[in-house]
Amino acid sequence: MANEQYMNFPISLLCGFMTDHQTSLSDMLLYHLYTSSLLLEHGCDIDQFKAACEFYGVDVTDNKQSMLKGKAIYEKHHTGTPKAGLNFPKYWEFRSDYKTDFEKVCLLAFLALKSILGKKPYMKVTNDFLLARMDGKSKACNKESLSPEILKYATEHQTKKIKNALVLNGWGLVTYSRHTRGFYISFKLTLEDLIFEAEKKRESSKVKQLKIDTENARAKAMARLQNIRSP
Repeated sequence: MANEQYMNFPISLLCGFMTDHQTSLSDMLLYHLYTSSLLLEHGCDIDQFKAACEFYGVDVTDNKQSMLKGKAIYEKHHTGTPKAGLNFPKYWEFRSDYKTDFEKVCLLAFLALKSILGKKPYMKVTNDFLLARMDGKSKACNKESLSPEILKYATEHQTKKIKNALVLNGWGLVTYSRHTRGFYISFKLTLEDLIFEAEKKRESSKVKQLKIDTENARAKAMARLQNIRSP
C-alpha cells in the first residue's frame, strides 16, 4: 500500500535474531523511533522522541530511557551499515505472534534481500551473500564465519526452501536462476520481466565473452604468423 508505514534500521541489528528475536525487534524499533525523532525540529530531544512514538502509534513506558537506548543503538550501528526496511504490520506480527524458527529465518532472508536490492528493481545474488546479510554482515563471507544459527541453513536444500517460501507465502519475492551463477531477485518486476532481464544479461555476457575469445585467438594467430615470417 502506498501509505503503509515502514521502519528502517541497519542490517547489523539482525545479528543474534535467531537466539533472541524479541530483543532484536525491540532494538530495531528504538533505532527507527530515534532516527525519526532527529528529523523533527521543535521541542527538546525527549519531546521529539515522544512525538515520533505518537506518530507511529508506539507506546513506551519511559520516554527518556527509550530515547537513550535508541540513541545508543544509533551511535553503535548507524555509520556505514546497509539498511533494511519492514512495514509495521509485519513487524507487529512478529513481535506479538508465535513464530517458528523457519518463519523467523524467512523474515531474515526477506530483510537481507531487501537490503541488497535497495532501490534497484532487480539484482543477481549469491547464496553466500544472502546468508551473510541474514547474519547481519554487510559482505559475503565464508560459511565458517556464519553464526551456528544461520549456518544450519547454509545448504542448497535450505536456501531453496527459504526462497520458495518467500515466493509462495506472500512475501512478494520474484526469483529466477536457470543456468545462472547465483539467482536473480526482484520485489517489483513480474516473473516474465525478471526472466527477460536475466536472459538479456546472459546473452550480453556471452557476446562479450565471444569477443574476448576472438581477440585472444587472433593474438595467438598473429604471434604464429610472426614466428613464421621471422628469419
